[in-house]
Amino acid sequence: MRLRRLQLRVQTTDGPYGSTLDFPDGLVVIWADNSMGKSTCFKSILVALGMEAALTHSRTELPLPPAVTNVLESGEQRHKVLESEVALEIQNLAGKQITIRRAVAGVRSTDLITVHEAALTDATGVPPYRDFFVNRQGSASRDAGFHFYLAKFLGWDLPIVQTYDGNEYPLYLQCIFPYFAVEQTRGWSTIQPPVPTQFRIRDVHKRSVEFLLNLEAQKIAMRRQELLFNKTSLDSEWNSHVRRALELAENIGGEVQGLPNRPVTSWPPYVPPSIVFPEGDDLISLSQRIEKSKSEYQLLVKEELPRVQEIIESAAAELTDAEEYVKEKEALLSRLLSAREQENREAANIKSRVETIEEDIQRNKDAKTLKQLGSRKDSTVESGTCPVCHQSIKDSLIPLASGQAVMSLDENIDFLTEQRKSFRMVFVNAVKIVQTRDRQIHSVRDELVKLRERVRVLRQTLVTDGRLPSLAAIQSRMELETRLRSDHTVEEKFNLIVESFDQLSKKWAQYLDEESQLPRDDVTQRDKEKIALWTNSVQAQLRQYAFRSLPSDQIIISPDTYRPEHEGFDLQTSISASDLIRTIWSYLHGMLELARQTKTNHPGLIMFDEPRQQSTREVSFGELLKRSSEAIKYKQQVIFFTSENRETLTSQLANLPHTLIPIEGRLLKKL
Repeated sequence: MRLRRLQLRVQTTDGPYGSTLDFPDGLVVIWADNSMGKSTCFKSILVALGMEAALTHSRTELPLPPAVTNVLESGEQRHKVLESEVALEIQNLAGKQITIRRAVAGVRSTDLITVHEAALTDATGVPPYRDFFVNRQGSASRDAGFHFYLAKFLGWDLPIVQTYDGNEYPLYLQCIFPYFAVEQTRGWSTIQPPVPTQFRIRDVHKRSVEFLLNLEAQKIAMRRQELLFNKTSLDSEWNSHVRRALELAENIGGEVQGLPNRPVTSWPPYVPPSIVFPEGDDLISLSQRIEKSKSEYQLLVKEELPRVQEIIESAAAELTDAEEYVKEKEALLSRLLSAREQENREAANIKSRVETIEEDIQRNKDAKTLKQLGSRKDSTVESGTCPVCHQSIKDSLIPLASGQAVMSLDENIDFLTEQRKSFRMVFVNAVKIVQTRDRQIHSVRDELVKLRERVRVLRQTLVTDGRLPSLAAIQSRMELETRLRSDHTVEEKFNLIVESFDQLSKKWAQYLDEESQLPRDDVTQRDKEKIALWTNSVQAQLRQYAFRSLPSDQIIISPDTYRPEHEGFDLQTSISASDLIRTIWSYLHGMLELARQTKTNHPGLIMFDEPRQQSTREVSFGELLKRSSEAIKYKQQVIFFTSENRETLTSQLANLPHTLIPIEGRLLKKL
């Protein structure tokens, strides 16, 4: 991206004011006295591009001075601003030029941006144009969003990044621009530029650097994130299927066996999943129960329904047996409920014990920490001597036997940790016992309901007209038929669920295989070569700019954080304020120079507002100008906005290819 022309227009009660600046390639220096509009130019460029988030946290007001938004001073006169607008002409690498217009004050919304498909000089007529929005949801992802359009105009395919709340969005341009547009207020405070935090992007600095330098680490990190997301989603889907299977089994009084709770890479398992039911001391599968019920039903169907008078004696005997069986089941249910209550208490006690052990472990760890920090290090009590009478004292009522010793803190922690591990396993088993007991209670309750209904029907049968069919026999057939239908339905649904695990298992194996093929470190060899070139540029610049805090050849760009480091430590905490400015120059200018040697996404543009910040020597700034003047050879653009001493600046620029644009007086002049 190249800037070509900036135009400010302000309509006041005194008529129109404004200014126009042109930006050729190479080194461009915008000079003005303090408070005369230099920073207004810089901010106007960012505002025109919808990048005000890099300048302010406010979402209601544009970060421009009152002369553009409210009241303009001209000499001793103050004139109210009626309307104002900023227009910026930019050019992409393909040579296409567009003009961006944005209202700053007036009736037109500041969130509306108009783009003319023409240079600024040609945009005075009626060239083709489109309107876009900014500072609205979708401005970076929808066709009507300006930043979506701008990214395409610059030829950028922005990566999708994760936020701290788990969502995924394109890497916002507002997070990228601070790496080549350094504003005066906050930009010179840290080596890695301050970026907007409201987007809540994870590792935003890393993602921005990886994109600008076109590092393969960006794609690997994104693929790793994508695989993690896919695995998490598949794990959730797997658990959902398992829950459905468990609910099916529970609805008919059974339980599921052989179904893994977590995804596996091979399907089906050696022992196929099934629904089983208790039958005496054994378990039978759902398919076995269905076959058994079919046989019973076929026998019942073959027999003619008996008359009441034919079965009166057997019905009476069956009623007696059923009533006895009801009493037995009620007694069993009572015992099961009592057992469950005791098992619940036992599980609660074990849980309480685990919590107590965890508290003891933490107390011992805290005591160890205090001891390591020197707490009671010289205490005589600690060594078993009274600090008053200096007699030997014991911390127990019964003295230790010969050869015995009190456990140390480390031994205590190890012992308690093993205890916690054991009790956690016991607690898991206790919970499983309670769950099994619940299923038994559920099964007995269901059986009791059926038995009581059977008793009711038998009693009704005994008082029914003897010539009528037996109600008990009819009910037996109906119950068996209903259970058969229910079991068939459950079996079909369960088989469908089990079949669905096959595809999930294959996907899981695929994700694990792709994950294993990713490099352990996101940074590839090609990335390391780029970072090495970047490091060489930074070191050379630091030497050129008279960096003194540390040996410049020992400063490297970390392949993990992409920040300058010295012997593994962050550089910013170890250098002077003036060397911090020099480091920022080297760091950001090094990215520009890297774009000359290898393929990157860097726009080939740098803008510094007050790059000297009054903290470096003049000779250092002169060397920065000299280094930056080489941009013309590569058709790049370096723009400085400065209020440096005019004579000093002129002498420093002598014999350098550059464009000096002095702003005499105030930036906004009467038109």
